[in-house]
Amino acid sequence: MNKGFAPLKEKEINLKIVFHIIKKRLWLIVLLTGLLTALGILYNNRPEPQIYVSSTRVIIAASNDMMTTVRALVREPIVLNQVIEELQLDATPGQLRSQVRVDSVDSSLITVVSVLDTNPNRAADIANAIIEKYREVAMDTLGVQSIRLLTSAEPEPFPINTVSNTIVYVAFVIGLILSISLAFLLESLDESVRTEQDVESLLGLNMLGHVSRIKPRSAAQQSKKSKPAMIRSESIGS
Repeated sequence: MNKGFAPLKEKEINLKIVFHIIKKRLWLIVLLTGLLTALGILYNNRPEPQIYVSSTRVIIAASNDMMTTVRALVREPIVLNQVIEELQLDATPGQLRSQVRVDSVDSSLITVVSVLDTNPNRAADIANAIIEKYREVAMDTLGVQSIRLLTSAEPEPFPINTVSNTIVYVAFVIGLILSISLAFLLESLDESVRTEQDVESLLGLNMLGHVSRIKPRSAAQQSKKSKPAMIRSESIGS
């Protein structure tokens, strides 16, 4: 005789149980969320040098085949070594190369040379010196003479690496999600019997009632309120 398997009952989400778990593990949620948020604040407020950018614009009248080569010449050591020597910079050509960026404006003949540095005045001086030496090198090596300066670099008073609180918000959300997930994980690993549903599922019996927990203080107050009844008696003479 084949016995069919009983269909599994679908689990229902009980909001009271969820609220009870969060309330029970509230200390864990607050502790873990606060810890990760504090780490995010410390990381966000770590000391770092302020970076300033200064840009200069030039127009290069060169053919499409030569334009890529002419623009790449800006960041070559043949130009950067002369800039380092003129400004007496404490940097190698490779280090200065990492501070220089060359961009075109909407695929036009206009080229923007930007320099990053911790000093706004030095950033502007480097950008202007690069353009000056670049025009000389481009004329000597490539024969390009049509490089015209449009805008000289000027010191920018505001840094580009402003402090943002995004990482603090991300740390708070991650801490909240991890702490709540850990609270439910610990609750699922706890096999102690706590509710009437646990008793019914383990024993297969229906609960008829339960005895409420009486606190010692409540029991003492209840005993004080209940006074002994006075017994009235009468004597009957013969």
